[in-house]
Order: sequence, then structure tokens, then C-alpha cells
Amino acid sequence: MNTGQTITINGITLAGPSVPRQNELFTGAALEFLAVLHREFSPRLVELGLGSETPRSASGWQALVNRHLTEPPSSFISPRRLTRSEDRILCNGSPLSAGIVDFGLHIHRNARRLMWEGRAPFVSLLGTEGEEELQIWQELFIRAEQLMNLPDGAIRAIHLRPGEPDMDDDEDGQACSAAVLMTRSGAQAQVA
Repeated sequence: MNTGQTITINGITLAGPSVPRQNELFTGAALEFLAVLHREFSPRLVELGLGSETPRSASGWQALVNRHLTEPPSSFISPRRLTRSEDRILCNGSPLSAGIVDFGLHIHRNARRLMWEGRAPFVSLLGTEGEEELQIWQELFIRAEQLMNLPDGAIRAIHLRPGEPDMDDDEDGQACSAAVLMTRSGAQAQVA
């Protein structure tokens, strides 16, 4: 693993090893998108308790790149927690939130295509802790829609309440677990 090599584009430093196809994922526009989200939301995430993850290996960096480049044509993603940091992606020396990285890369790469196909990007917020974190997620969705010129309410989230099973399938294979569907309408969470 070549840990000494870093690359900086649009204020974002990639400190992971150089791996095949990473330039397809980390385009200048994608990194600028991540930088804006980081700058606007990192102070609140630090207050929420943004912590560091265990240092990762070269294979973990390759897995991150592969996951975002080979994800199926799905409108669904489960980002890592907002309070976890991605120590291999930095903005002015500060690690980005792992949740912002996963969410931002997915939305930047897929949201317009999904909308063109008549589908909405959905985000599964498993493991969020408390209303403050849900509020930050909702504000992230609104800001991402603005930055990507998406219609209001285009990005949606499913949040399972604490203690609920992850998902139960009915006989048609449809998720039938009680969840909170967050949309921009009325800036309130709605029970689905």
C-alpha cells in the first residue's frame, strides 16, 4: 500500500492508495460536491460527535471505490453513519463524514439518472441516533437537491425506529416494516 501518495482536487485530499478506476469515482465535480457538503455540515457533525474510524487497508480503499462504481442500478443506498469519519478523504486537513461520502458519491453519480428513469433516490438511515441526526440528514437532502438542481423532495429516506427489525418482507417481497419516510413536504417526517 502506498500511503505516502496524496492527491488534492477542489479542496479535497484523497489519502488512500492509488487504485484502478478511482478517477472515475472521484471526479472534480464529485469532489467539489463533497467539499460543499463537508464545509456546510461538518461543524454540526463535530458537535454531534464525529469520531474516527480504524485506519483502513489498501483493499478497503479499493472496496470503497468498487462499491460506488459497481453498485447495481438501484435507487437505494445505506450510507455509513454521519458520526463516522472517512480518514482517507480530507477537506483542509479534516476527515469527511463517512455518511456524507457514501451519500454524496451515490447522489452525485446516480440521482439525475434515477430521476430520468422516473425513480427517486432512497437512503436507508439504519442506525441513526436521535432527532438531531435525522434533522441533519434532512438538511443534507435539501442541500444536495439544491446543488444538483433536483426537484424539491426528490431524495427520500427510510428510517427504522429503534428496536424495529431491519426489514420484514411480505409475500410479494415488498418491505412492510413500519418506517418513517422523510420528505421535504412540510419539513416534517411522515409515518409511512
